[in-house]
Amino acid sequence: MTMRITALASAIAWTTLLFSGAAQAQMAQNLTIGNPKAMALGNAITADSSGIDAVHYNPAALTKLKGRQTTVKFITWMMDIRADFDAPPDYGSSFLGLNDDPVKNRSSRTTTAAMYLPGLGGAVDVPMLFAPLAGISINPPGSKLTFATNVYAPQALGYSRDGDDPGRYQGKEVVLQRITYFSPSLGYQVNDELSVGLSIGFSHQAVALNQDFRAPGILTGFTGVAQDLLCIIEGNPFEVLLNLCGGDMGPFTDIGNLDIDMQQSLSPTWNFGVLWEPTDWFAWGAVYQSEAKMHLQGKYRMKYSEDWQGFWRGLDSSLIGVIFDSITPDGVFAEESGNVSMDLTYPAHFATGIKLKPHPRWQINFDLKWTDYAAWDKFVLEFDRKLDILKIARVFSPDNATETSIILDRDYESVWSWAVGVQYDVNDRLSLRFGFEPRPSAIPGNKADVLAPLGDAKLYGLGLGYRWDKDTIIDIGFNYLTSKQSIPSGVSCNVNCTSIDNMVYNPYADLDIETRVKAYILALTYQTTF
Repeated sequence: MTMRITALASAIAWTTLLFSGAAQAQMAQNLTIGNPKAMALGNAITADSSGIDAVHYNPAALTKLKGRQTTVKFITWMMDIRADFDAPPDYGSSFLGLNDDPVKNRSSRTTTAAMYLPGLGGAVDVPMLFAPLAGISINPPGSKLTFATNVYAPQALGYSRDGDDPGRYQGKEVVLQRITYFSPSLGYQVNDELSVGLSIGFSHQAVALNQDFRAPGILTGFTGVAQDLLCIIEGNPFEVLLNLCGGDMGPFTDIGNLDIDMQQSLSPTWNFGVLWEPTDWFAWGAVYQSEAKMHLQGKYRMKYSEDWQGFWRGLDSSLIGVIFDSITPDGVFAEESGNVSMDLTYPAHFATGIKLKPHPRWQINFDLKWTDYAAWDKFVLEFDRKLDILKIARVFSPDNATETSIILDRDYESVWSWAVGVQYDVNDRLSLRFGFEPRPSAIPGNKADVLAPLGDAKLYGLGLGYRWDKDTIIDIGFNYLTSKQSIPSGVSCNVNCTSIDNMVYNPYADLDIETRVKAYILALTYQTTF
């Protein structure tokens, strides 16, 4: 039973980790668009002008762009991700007294960014994320129509941890990235007060994960204790019946490493927006951004440790191993690789907001937003062939696995949030801006983990706009995001549960975990006529 449950845990584990990473999307919502004005106003921009990025925020606001205009954007950002793994006073009791965990009472930290290179694939470490982006708009003289296209990043989050970092069991390299490379858009000014707009976005979506594995728990604790008793005896006569000594398989043994690389080159969405400005001091806007249903495809590679291989080969050489050979791994594969695919939904998003000017120099923006992360109720990972590791998973968890697939319930939550921004016009050329946006997590507390280390977050914005001349505007925006979450031992069965029936991945079983994330984003745009 010990060996069976251990194999099942690892089989379900690495798939669980991949999908937990997708929950970072709430963190990414509007974070990497890089519009300085929106950033400075805490993303409360739906009823305001956002330049060429109105393609994303509200296509109706494209009617604010007169003549022929081009925008060049520079955005850079850095993330500081930390996690503490603290052992409670009775740590080790869940593993039958074994407590020599090399992770306990250690801290994880990374500031190394990673990105996905379309066409080349895989996560690539970079010292700091930096991207030049651009867009153009055309409003023919006297026309009510404005045409535009823009290049922007709805999602661009990635990080890399060192090879000995204690957080590597939930993300050594993780990238979730969506780049919109073509976005034909149209804004139409119905009358002096009302505008509508529509944009079509063609995007590249990528998911990359590299992950180390281990499986601490009661059953691997039992295996470790049994090995301590039996494997010190040379020529142990019990090995003919049950051989556990081919390789170490305790609660803190490294099992292997998984690398997954999936992408979809063409993923379309559409945005529809409305902007109503009945007076000079009031405006209302709304935008709906559609979901995108994708079928990501790519490659996987699972490398097994020598301990993993040796343990199963040793077991198969004994009588009990022969009896259960059809449902246990053989330990003969150092590596398994092939093609993998996954259906994934990019969640729909809705925002509505107002713009108020109570004074000629002061402006207040307020937005209310909703994102449909409930679309992530479950995920299905399909392999191109039968995998050894899935033989046992389908036996003990038929609702979650077949010989060629794994199905996982995620139960993420759709979230509402709000944002507020204030602008002060120093004079006709210079505007100062600041904003605030609380960002509730889409991950329920019992699904929290270290892979997507984000609890409820707070986003602060600061920036300015400067009109260089009658045709040129320069905007600068800065965002600071901070988040902290606490995961006491046993709270989340994505990371630290200890019960005997917790077959889903819990690489930090029985540890108290605290994560902290800080993100710094800086953007500059140069907008002029041509």
